[in-house]
Amino acid sequence: MSVRLALALALLGPAGCAVLQPSATLLDRADRMVERGDYAGALQTYDELLARYPSDRLALRAQTSRQTVANLIAARADLIAARADVARLRQELTVRDIELTRLKHDLEKLREDLENLKKMDLRERRR
Repeated sequence: MSVRLALALALLGPAGCAVLQPSATLLDRADRMVERGDYAGALQTYDELLARYPSDRLALRAQTSRQTVANLIAARADLIAARADVARLRQELTVRDIELTRLKHDLEKLREDLENLKKMDLRERRR
């Protein structure tokens, strides 16, 4: 490597490497998408890197990052489903609480009716 090329790479830093290495550019793009929350776009970009450069030294890093993002997307979907289940269960609980309150009221009314019948029966027996 020439002194000029080495100096240029040192001055450019990671950006210079990305220019020389397309896989690094794709990896950087995908990582920025993750930082912005564009997980679907990041997955596509990781997939593109893996399809175009399967033997590249960055392929393992891309595969690991891709799997992490895929797991994050799945976890978010699970969380959304769990929240929907919780909301549904809360609604069911509210309906059952209302029904329980109604049944308690009915039970109290039946107890009152039973007491009244007992009293009526005692009066009839006393006659």
